[in-house]
Amino acid sequence: MRLGFVDHHLNNFHANKFLQLLHGPLAALGARVECAWESDPVGDDWCGNNGVRREASPEAVAAACDAVLVLAPDNIDAHRELCARVFPGARRVLVDKFLATTTADAAAIVQDASARGVALFSASSLRFAVEHRALFTPEAHPAEAFARGMGDWEGYGIHTLSLVVASLGIGVRRVLNGGNADTTFLTLEYADGRRGWVEVRRAANQWEVFPWCFGFRFGDQYRTGVVRDYDGFYANLMREAVRFFETGDSPIATAEMLEVVAVLEAAAVSLSRGGAWVEL
Repeated sequence: MRLGFVDHHLNNFHANKFLQLLHGPLAALGARVECAWESDPVGDDWCGNNGVRREASPEAVAAACDAVLVLAPDNIDAHRELCARVFPGARRVLVDKFLATTTADAAAIVQDASARGVALFSASSLRFAVEHRALFTPEAHPAEAFARGMGDWEGYGIHTLSLVVASLGIGVRRVLNGGNADTTFLTLEYADGRRGWVEVRRAANQWEVFPWCFGFRFGDQYRTGVVRDYDGFYANLMREAVRFFETGDSPIATAEMLEVVAVLEAAAVSLSRGGAWVEL
């Protein structure tokens, strides 16, 4: 299977990690990155260093490949434009981390994909954390859940949020952000009354003191875990991606892809309103 990367700049951790997994430990899956394009190259010649053919445009990548990964993990605001250029020639597209920074752009991406018959898959790699999968069964219905992590809310909040969504599913009715400029403390209230909590803290030593952790309640018992296998969740994402490229069936429903963007957006609005509830 021929894959193509479309990115803002290819010299980033995700492009390197995905390529290393697909061409190394996951090579038996039969998916190779054949070509790539980047809008704003920085640093070394990523394509030359990795033996990947450089194409002249996103359209050329889509035409040359069986599936396309729209990356730009640090430039999510570029996703809508990149998708608009990839979709006309693509059949199956993975959009890295989350669809867009606004619900309007996320909806436009989904509508464009649907109109062109493009199968779409977008999710944070933490959605497939090894430790969460070991504790959670899809048939389970926890009464509540929490997750804690680190980083800037705008770029990293999706990872911690995804651990709660993996536990409680979709159906958030409203959100409240009781944090500040360096800390997000988000309460998610579901339409059925359940609640989830997402805590994301930013600090100079955040990687040492705020590992991703999560928990969910059944009756009067909590199951909790700490995410330690980083290669594991990236590998799980790539396995899900290759399966999606083969079948066209996304492991993540479109409604979830849209709802996580709505939650991220509403969290910022709630903070700007002094911690008020914001309806989705």
